[in-house]
Amino acid sequence: MATTNLPDSLLVHNYISGDESALLDLINRHQSKIYGFIYSKLDNRQFADDIFQETFLKVIRTLKSNLYNEEGKFLPWVMRIAHNLIMDEYRKVKKQSLLYDTEDFSIFSILKDNSLNVEDKMIEEMINQDVKNIILKLPEDQKEILMMRYYQKLNYNEIAELTGLGINTAIGKMRYAIINLRKIIKKNKISLVA
Repeated sequence: MATTNLPDSLLVHNYISGDESALLDLINRHQSKIYGFIYSKLDNRQFADDIFQETFLKVIRTLKSNLYNEEGKFLPWVMRIAHNLIMDEYRKVKKQSLLYDTEDFSIFSILKDNSLNVEDKMIEEMINQDVKNIILKLPEDQKEILMMRYYQKLNYNEIAELTGLGINTAIGKMRYAIINLRKIIKKNKISLVA
């Protein structure tokens, strides 16, 4: 049986068991989706190449250390890794892009202090933690869609592609997730207002 016809889960198992070619099959199978996703977020081929490589280095390390959890599908798991690495890259670039005063430009002309005070920041963090705790009470399929939509900032087309669901099904599950969140909030009399 050709390995390219095997399901992802079996290829992962084969790779963990020592079949190095199984990883190559997985990469070949999903590289265009993963690379396309990364490139669409960065719009820079060099950064996209770096993130793609880093993604699979992380995949290899996780699989080799037996930390991979088969709870989800292989592709959404890899996409989450890529998304997290992209977010790390954004943070790194943001920190590095320091502006300096020149004759024509003063940093004070664009600086604004829109930051929250310490108390407001603590309240916001507490509310965010409450929301995450409520989300954990949702059914698994609804929780996955909601996390992809709001925390990974994926659109419904990307969610449908990653989960293998139709776009209308993904939207429907998101709608039910929000309805269930409201019920949990109302039932437990939770206030999410600072």
